[in-house]
Amino acid sequence: MKLSHVRPMRLLVKFLSGIKNHLWLIFIVFAASILVALGVVGYGYLLKLNVRPQNLLNFFGTPKDNLESTGGITNFLVLGIRGEGSESPDLSDTLILASYNHENNTTSLISIPRDLWVPSLKAKINTAYYYGEQASPGAGINFAQASVLEDLGQPIHYTAIVNFTLFTQAIDLVGGVDIEVNPGFSDTQFPIPGKEKALPISSRYEKISFSGGINHLDGQTALKFVRSRHSVGDEGTDFARTNRQQQVIYALRQKIINPGFLLDQKKVDALLNIIGKNLKSNIDGDLYPTLAKLALDTRDKPIRTISLTDTPDKNGVTILENPPISKYNGEWVLIPKDNNWNALKQYLKNALSQ
Repeated sequence: MKLSHVRPMRLLVKFLSGIKNHLWLIFIVFAASILVALGVVGYGYLLKLNVRPQNLLNFFGTPKDNLESTGGITNFLVLGIRGEGSESPDLSDTLILASYNHENNTTSLISIPRDLWVPSLKAKINTAYYYGEQASPGAGINFAQASVLEDLGQPIHYTAIVNFTLFTQAIDLVGGVDIEVNPGFSDTQFPIPGKEKALPISSRYEKISFSGGINHLDGQTALKFVRSRHSVGDEGTDFARTNRQQQVIYALRQKIINPGFLLDQKKVDALLNIIGKNLKSNIDGDLYPTLAKLALDTRDKPIRTISLTDTPDKNGVTILENPPISKYNGEWVLIPKDNNWNALKQYLKNALSQ
């Protein structure tokens, strides 16, 4: 077909459908979330994701005009859950708050400790999605969003739920990721799926090790890398897990935005299929053009990370602490320093406004 026979609007639709695809990936890794995938895809993807042609014009507006926000900030929550086939499939192993400030065009990532206590639930925040689904299927997102608001004072506008299958298959699809491990570590109590009740107890676990330096990780190995929590020393803490999660997220992002991947139609198709089968979200398809614009606006800008830990930050401020387990159902949990929840909320508000 000669170019002169192609209607200009059809070319526009085809181009914007590619940009839309770019943003859908963001929620895997924004987490989750995978960022900036501007590829050559067709009109069929637009239909598949229920984007109405009249909403394509939103791409040319400003994200603030179409996205929900509070005080000029739009918050995205990404939950990494275990998924079907595992014990407690709806527990959140990973909780990431991605915050976009419309005023200064900055993006911040906050890894929320899974052991952070939720007073109204009388449980850890990683159980919020689980309890919501138990109360009423489909209510997990609302429970999780409400728990983040209660603890951190940040309203969540959009949420994406990512399971282990999506994580591992996406990494395998891009050919694995290269991660610099520093320091190396071993975990002798990594749980084996399906053997949670096996006897003897020692048969429930396997030993995993990562040597210092560059490690090439496939999907399953990357999952073990980010989930490990029983190694000796600092690498056995949830804060170390947080850092490892961010490493893998960045590495996966780099593989996705590589032109060699974006121009491979079969791989882009495969990634869309993986996402379609394994990702849940409360994001309406009409917002994809707007989100695509947001992604393009931020793709060349650094992403800030904000840590919530029980150790002093660069200014010497300690924001979390581990209280006596006798006061919290015998569980090891994290609460704000001196149990001052308002101080935690103000700390995060100040950090996100910079």
